[in-house]
This record gives sequence, C-alpha cells and structure tokens, in this order.
Amino acid sequence: MVALQHEPRVAVVGATGAVGSQIVELLETRAFPKGNLTLFASGASAESVETENGNAEVEELSDPADLRGFALAFLAVPEKPAADIIAARPGPVLIDLSACARMPRGRSLVSPGIVTRERLLDLRGSMVFETPHPAAHAIASILAAVGSDAEPFGAILLTGASARGRDQVADVAQQSADFLSGRFHSEEEGVQHGFNIFAGEHERALAKIIQAQLTAMTGRAPKMALQTATAPILHGCVLALQFPAAENLDTWLDRLRGAPGIVLVEGEESLGVADVLGQEAIVARLDRTGDSSATILAAFDNTRLAALIATWIAENLLQTSH
Repeated sequence: MVALQHEPRVAVVGATGAVGSQIVELLETRAFPKGNLTLFASGASAESVETENGNAEVEELSDPADLRGFALAFLAVPEKPAADIIAARPGPVLIDLSACARMPRGRSLVSPGIVTRERLLDLRGSMVFETPHPAAHAIASILAAVGSDAEPFGAILLTGASARGRDQVADVAQQSADFLSGRFHSEEEGVQHGFNIFAGEHERALAKIIQAQLTAMTGRAPKMALQTATAPILHGCVLALQFPAAENLDTWLDRLRGAPGIVLVEGEESLGVADVLGQEAIVARLDRTGDSSATILAAFDNTRLAALIATWIAENLLQTSH
C-alpha cells in the first residue's frame, strides 16, 4: 500500500503490467486527491512494484469483492477479468482500460481534449468509464488541433511490443537476442516479431477498432484509410497522417503549437520514437510533401499515454467529489 494524502481510497488492478505500472508512477508524481493507493494483481503476478518512495507491495486480487470500500479503481487488465469485475459491481467507480482494445459498446469513450471536463462530470452516474486506444486519442487530438477543414486520406500506425503488454515486450526482446545469436528458428518459435514488421489479423482488427473509436469519440467518421502494423521495437508508437489537400499549413502550425497534449517539432529537429518514451505528450511534426499535400508524423509512448488518459479521468472525478 502506498500512503498518500486525503481520502478517498483508490486501487490499481493490474499494477505490475505495462500500463498499470505507468499509472502507479503518474499517481505518485501528480497532485492526486486520495488518502491511500492499493495495488492489486493476479495471484500469478503479485509482487512488489518499485516506486519513488521505495518498493510498494502488490496484493493478490482473488475476488471483485476485494474492491469493496474503494472509491475508484483503475482496471489495467485484459478484457475478461475487467468484465468480471464490472459485472460484479463491487462498488467503486471503475476506469476500464481494457476498452482500448475493443469496439465501442455504447458507453462514452473518454479522453482529455476530446471530451470536456463538463461532459465527463455529466457521465458520473454511469460508474464505469472506458478509455480509447492511445492511437485513437492521438488521431482525434491532431484532427481537433488542425481543424475541421482537415481531412486525412491515409494513415499508417506502427505499434511496438508494449501495445500487447509486458509479456510481449519480453518475448520480442528474447526473440531479438535469439536472432542475433543464431538461435531463433521460426518453425519452432512461431511468428517472428523481432526484426520484423508484421501486419496480420490482429493489426487489421485494430485498425477497425481505432476507426470505430474515432467515430464514437468525435461523432463523425473520418474519411481515412488506416493501416496498422507491429514494428520491431519494444515501446512506443509512430503515426503518419497524410493530407492530400493542405493549403493552410501556417494556420495548422499555429494550431498545433497551441494544442493541449501536443508538442510540435519544427525546423531540422528529428523525431524518433525513442525521443518520446516516458513522455505524456504526443510529439508531432508537419511536413509539406507536395504542392498541396502534407504529412503529420507523430510519435508517442502508448503505455504512458494510456495511463495519462485514465489518470485524467480519475483526477477530475475525485477533485469534484471533494
């Protein structure tokens, strides 16, 4: 248990995972209104988590009833255990991060800059808040910044191993080491993710999910063809939005400079996914690619951004209740 200031009690379920550990870190560094933070994981992964104040103990969540008495709980777990907790209605407000990997189900997807704080507070009675895929949030944020006159034609999203969780990060790292040492055999180890850009059924399904989430978040379906692929990197995502008609680039640059949650790279400065790891912002640059066409290239730390979205929801809900 991590002792903090003021009530109410808050829990992180899945605290040892890729996103859960980021939530814990953010809660420690931000002015978060709670008295204590309890960390949970499944029995197989219960352990301690390293924090700025030392190691924090992680408790086993054996039953949704373990969450009784909490005011709010982050569900940084896969869809099935999250659904079991939601169905049990243990009592706290639930922030369901598993929603990022599935089609919208009628509840409002909530993220900063896309849904206003006032709209978020109007939804308090639902008791369950769903977060979008970080890429859906990034695309919506960029389109909101450049304005409704901007309509992308094509988009490419490259996701790293962390998009599938901590186990996938470890698997890609091991595959890469095996490949370099000559020990990797694809017929024995299955799909090669190390040193390979991969676009399969999962990636095709993800593209449809992100586009559906964009429609649910913004109320309109962008006329955009999205292609996703898994890149041979451990952490982070790279996004390219292609605009065939981009005549107001100076206006777009001004809007991107002032957009919340976006850091604009200008001039000769390079942009790489390694530059954004650990950052909460979407880092973007705007390049003219033809007489009237342009590309917005963006990079972001997907696990950090997912944690930030969930933390923003919790902050606004708890600050209002106290």
